[in-house]
Amino acid sequence: VCSCVDAFASSHGPRARCRHHTFLCAKSASRAKQSVAVVGSGAVGCYYGARLWESGDYEVSFHMRGEHYVKSVETGLNVTSIHGDIFISPDKLKAHEDTNEMKTADWVVVCLKSSSLDAIPELIAPLLDENTRVLVIMNGLVEDDLIDAMNQDAKARGKDSVLHECAAIYGGMALICSNRLGPGRVDHSYAGLLSGGVAISKGTPEDDKKAFLNLWEPTNVQVTYEDSLLRGRWRKCVWNLPFNGISTAMGGITVDLIVKDPGLRRLAESVMDETVAAANADLALHGLSESAYLGDEDKRAMMQLSDDMGAYKTSTMLDLTQRKPMEVHYLFRRPVQRAEKLGIPVPHLETLVIQIEAMQRMYNLF
Repeated sequence: VCSCVDAFASSHGPRARCRHHTFLCAKSASRAKQSVAVVGSGAVGCYYGARLWESGDYEVSFHMRGEHYVKSVETGLNVTSIHGDIFISPDKLKAHEDTNEMKTADWVVVCLKSSSLDAIPELIAPLLDENTRVLVIMNGLVEDDLIDAMNQDAKARGKDSVLHECAAIYGGMALICSNRLGPGRVDHSYAGLLSGGVAISKGTPEDDKKAFLNLWEPTNVQVTYEDSLLRGRWRKCVWNLPFNGISTAMGGITVDLIVKDPGLRRLAESVMDETVAAANADLALHGLSESAYLGDEDKRAMMQLSDDMGAYKTSTMLDLTQRKPMEVHYLFRRPVQRAEKLGIPVPHLETLVIQIEAMQRMYNLF
């Protein structure tokens, strides 16, 4: 409080405020930090959440579980990165095991795997108010089922739709190599581009885009905005389906082995071609013009990304080798189903998916 308040109030009454104090209050209010809640604080969530925290512009809280929560609370969250390390000490880290213990937030950043999609509505419900914006950074074609699940959850609480509980839901696509090295430790080794677009909103497209870009503007994160979220999801599939797919179908190999082996490289290119064909048919079905279609430039960019990636362990390959639940349905099977409905043959992709689904069943990784 302003140091002159007590003296001023004593001569003008307890409800009075001096002009100096009013100015400070207005200035402080204009600088009020936005709040961000990160739900799913693994390799991706901790990285992007830590970047938001690092900027100093946000009050960031993390939803964590198990040993990761215990270690982070005891010794802090340590994020090593090619773009600069971040350490959030225990006294500054706001970590919670239960989202019911967290406050409503201006932004909720969800970084769960798509295998946990059904859990999202209940997890984030305590964090929402009518002005909250939700960013779901997740692999696969998830939007239809996610919005349906959130609408059903809202109706169960007497609301007409989820847009009576939040302002907008965005989808996010992270082109990043980030792994959790252990409890409280995350390493970011390559790339980091985050793209996002709106899935559903009660605002204007212009305001939605501005809000997304403004969120990341003070951070050390490269972002792009997708006017068509569907296009952004398919573009991420151009990398995910061949490289996450082959690394897993081969029983657990790194990306460098795929790009260096002539046969696996040709297979990756074939899966890319099939993915682009399915994507463009889907974009056409949804009314996008040919100028929005994916093409050779997108394939080259994803192959170049992979050529420079090194011995990266993809997320689904890690789930397989560590015998953890694998995200298969939305990441792999859903694109094949979409292609089938569109009449687009994807034989190489479907073979990979059959192999991955078999491994999921064999090891019960659901």
